[in-house]
Amino acid sequence: MRSLSWLSVLVAVAGLCVGCADPSLDPEADQLRAEVAGLPGVTSARLDYTEPVTLDSGKLALSVEMSGTATPDQVVAVTETAYRAFASTHHREEADLAIRAGHAAVALRAFEPDASVGAVSEAVRTGLLAAPDGASITIDLTTDDVPEGDHVAGTYLVGLPVGSTFAEVPPLLGSLAAHQPDRQIGWGGAAADGSALSYDSGLPPAQLIARWERMQRPEAPLAVRAFEDGALLVEARVRRRYDVEDPADRRALDQITRPQLRALGDGEWAYTLLGHRGTYLAEIDRYVCMTSSEGPYDDELEAWVTRRFGPCEAD
Repeated sequence: MRSLSWLSVLVAVAGLCVGCADPSLDPEADQLRAEVAGLPGVTSARLDYTEPVTLDSGKLALSVEMSGTATPDQVVAVTETAYRAFASTHHREEADLAIRAGHAAVALRAFEPDASVGAVSEAVRTGLLAAPDGASITIDLTTDDVPEGDHVAGTYLVGLPVGSTFAEVPPLLGSLAAHQPDRQIGWGGAAADGSALSYDSGLPPAQLIARWERMQRPEAPLAVRAFEDGALLVEARVRRRYDVEDPADRRALDQITRPQLRALGDGEWAYTLLGHRGTYLAEIDRYVCMTSSEGPYDDELEAWVTRRFGPCEAD
């Protein structure tokens, strides 16, 4: 009976510990920060660590500043050091790395990473070497739940320098084809006028690029996120103030927006029109078919889209 009693106690304690928090890895996180701070090219390293609680893991966010002359090898070395710790010591914690180095920005997220250190290093190096002289590169990667084994998913966005326009984006995308992108990682290009095109699976196909060019208007260049399933998320910002209550201004907005919406066509997309100071003028959602009344140009534009393409029908 005594043995059975002890067994009951052990079972009860084990049941209670199912809800126990994971141990804190704060000292290990600080050790990682110190190691990264000592790497060549690093000017500062800040780490925020959140203690684990019951039913929620610990979280660490590592922000690294590097000199403007940091080499791709030095940026990759920082990535490798951080990811090696993310994939081992902090494997069950939510881990985020953010690096700024001159014209390059790297973001890497990991929780229960599947990719090897080598795969992550190669993904970062590919993005860093893709940007032409004078351009910027934003690399946004994840290693969680990526299909096909030892791979990394995310996006590369190459930004053209000051003075560039949407006409320069298609040639830029064409030049990136030489880098033989992995289709797990999407590519995109952006110009200084606010226009951009990014794709979630390799390089944007030629048909999509041609469609994107038809959408562009100098008065309101479009930034477009395109997905392999055909969905488009579109944002336009006009360059000057328009008073939608003024008939002349409203006609001018019609001449900007309607050609863009015709080019979007009868598919799944969401179109957001912003004023020159970032205020909402209109938001038309043909993706999940939500209507908005926040913008002063919403009702009229929504009515025109419905007449043109029919009622919105979500899947």
